[in-house]
Amino acid sequence: MTTLAEQLWRGVIVSLLLVAMLLASAIQAAELGPVSKTDTLWRLALQARPDDSVSMPQVIYALWQQNPAAFVDGDINKLRSGSILQIPSRQQMLATGSADTRVWYYQAIGRPQTSGSKLTVAEKPAPEAAQAAAVEAEAARAFSEKSESTALAQPLSEPAATTPASVPATVTAAAPTIAAPLTTAAAVSSGFSLRQQHQGSLQQRYFSQTGSAGQARAHTLLSLLSDFSWQDDSATHSFQLTPFLRWQQRDSASNLLDLQQAYWRFAASNWELKAGNDIVFWGVSESQRLVDVINQVDMVGGVELEARLGQPMLSFKGWNRAGTLELYLLPYFRERLFADPPGRLTTPWPVEHDIALYESSRKQRNLDFAMRWSQRFSALDLGLSYFAGNSREPLLIPQPAAQQLQPYYFQMQQFGIDAQYIAGDWLWKLESIYRRSGPQEFVAATAGFEYTYVGVFNRSWDLGWITEYQYDSRNLQAPVTGQNDLFVGWRLALNDVAGSELLLGVLQDLDRSSSRSARLEASMRLSNSLRLRLNAWLFQTNDSSDVLYQLRRDDYLELSLDYYF
Repeated sequence: MTTLAEQLWRGVIVSLLLVAMLLASAIQAAELGPVSKTDTLWRLALQARPDDSVSMPQVIYALWQQNPAAFVDGDINKLRSGSILQIPSRQQMLATGSADTRVWYYQAIGRPQTSGSKLTVAEKPAPEAAQAAAVEAEAARAFSEKSESTALAQPLSEPAATTPASVPATVTAAAPTIAAPLTTAAAVSSGFSLRQQHQGSLQQRYFSQTGSAGQARAHTLLSLLSDFSWQDDSATHSFQLTPFLRWQQRDSASNLLDLQQAYWRFAASNWELKAGNDIVFWGVSESQRLVDVINQVDMVGGVELEARLGQPMLSFKGWNRAGTLELYLLPYFRERLFADPPGRLTTPWPVEHDIALYESSRKQRNLDFAMRWSQRFSALDLGLSYFAGNSREPLLIPQPAAQQLQPYYFQMQQFGIDAQYIAGDWLWKLESIYRRSGPQEFVAATAGFEYTYVGVFNRSWDLGWITEYQYDSRNLQAPVTGQNDLFVGWRLALNDVAGSELLLGVLQDLDRSSSRSARLEASMRLSNSLRLRLNAWLFQTNDSSDVLYQLRRDDYLELSLDYYF
């Protein structure tokens, strides 16, 4: 028999539970906003998160789905100031699995949002008619390629993005990126909305020893990346302008003024057309980019080869149930940008662009062509690509008398395939190419997996194990690393307000036991407008025929401070 006191106590508990359920329901139906210029998507997602059983990527993805009008062009890096965000229910957040949203999340921050990629999780609900063209076009464009990525994927906003194409990655990385805070300076004129963001970066590189030719150990780089975008009220026409400026303390050849993006885009319901400069990322692997071939590499950005130069192009993209088809006409070729020896992390002699040779009689005016088809089959994302035109990788011919290198650009044909398969906490990846370039004809591939353990050490931390094998049929004659190498890495995301992340990776040459390289990437927010990044590389080899041999004295630590305004 229960006493009257026990019955009353149980009644109180039941009443409290009912009140809690009603409060929870009210909270889930609540709104966030209006969004201010100091707000970030990560911080807003923290407010919307109902409990620890819902991962942050699930919250961010659900907010993105629920509020299409709050994001310019459907871009999660472009949150409209003044927006009111409807908070999805807990059930909506959990509707897409944690593993799927985590993959989508790292892809979204590891590749520029303007790069063009396919959503790798469940289909999002159709937006309202006024937003359909922009959001559908951007969804196909913004999530179809996994960047990247060989760079450390940094959570957006609070955890900021990386390498830019406008950033990106993600991205986080080599060239600066616009990622945080996720704010918008908007103005309306003649039916067009204007958004602008800017990022200033101070990078300090410290080398462990002087260079082989006596180069300095300390190098300072300053850069400014601006992002301007205009869009009409119907989201049919948009214009993008992303200039990038860099100054290098020791090497004037490393100074750069580049239009990474400067294009007009017309978006219809299931296709889009773009004309102008853009950056396009293809690929899925962490340790090496094989299929990514449209944009030229900016070698000054770092040995990870993440930074890209803007490429003039006319592009078409269309999508339906049969997949996404991309076509690119590239009317002008960008030569590879090398630092001179004083800038380090480069060739032993300067690369002299004024005497560059081309297999094509039209030289830089050769009309290059590229195409890619991609489709999702349940948990499998598949991409097939083709490229024909000037090779992005020059043959460097020594000129001993002048102590300089003469670049020679062959014509190239490349067939590529990239695939990734999601199985729970496992992400399987493959990139492979067949390339014919001048006298060379070879096959290369990178294959591996990433396994993520959620809630490591009973905390909100995510720990990922990454393993990838690199193969090149040219064997030891390959002028690049990765002919028979194994990459092993670990990625730790603390999922805190500062967006703290760390990536550690080691690449071991299986043919040369003494040849290896290691990299460390880490980042965290210091304030709403400041982010601190750390990037370190170690190189080890005693074989003079090894590609790493010229970097044997170039172990370095790089500290970067990014200011967003």
